[in-house]
Amino acid sequence: SSARSPARRPAPSTRRQCSRAASRRSNLRREMAAEQSFFPISELSTYHSKWTIRARVTAKGQLRSFSRNGAAPSQVFNCHLLDESGSEINASFFGQMAERFFPKLQQGSCYTFSRGNVRIANRQYNRCNHRYELVFDRDAAIEEVADIAKIESVKFAFTDLHAVQSKTVPCTVDLCGVITSFKPCLAFNSREGRELVKREIVVADDTSTSMTIALWGDRAKQEDKIFEGHPVV
Repeated sequence: SSARSPARRPAPSTRRQCSRAASRRSNLRREMAAEQSFFPISELSTYHSKWTIRARVTAKGQLRSFSRNGAAPSQVFNCHLLDESGSEINASFFGQMAERFFPKLQQGSCYTFSRGNVRIANRQYNRCNHRYELVFDRDAAIEEVADIAKIESVKFAFTDLHAVQSKTVPCTVDLCGVITSFKPCLAFNSREGRELVKREIVVADDTSTSMTIALWGDRAKQEDKIFEGHPVV
């Protein structure tokens, strides 16, 4: 009988290619699993206690001090979080979480967030359209991630000035118009003794409607030339 030739082993280059292909498939499976593990902001509610969201910080407020019922002063700041579902939610950080994450969270960057509490949004201080808001006051878990191109940098839902007149206040709206006039920056003290800065501008749009808008803090402190020449805002 004729002798069989020995089985040929794959060349080293072929083994390396197979190994790289297997590694790519493994990485893809991990990425797909990671994608599926993030909870959509649009579905957050008080019925969900364990979640991890991945979102972009689209707005970030100032770090502020406050005290309640004579307790020791604490700190707080707010930011807006937007994810791939197109939903945006307000997040508040209190106490040690505010001190820890205020310097770390940067507007425009993407992060994962977990171990926060969900509560019904307080419309007096919340201009996001989400029914709920997030509170991080202890044990928050937040990690920066690579930029997610699928998440928008900012989310607008514009309302014309004429339509604003028929809305129930307080309400949250996005506006676009032309600055027709502005007042000088005004500094004064609140009843609590805090120094406040305010500037009023008048904005008009293509519905032939105008409205006076108050700017506060750093926005009010901008140089007068920013408001000159009827800029679009």
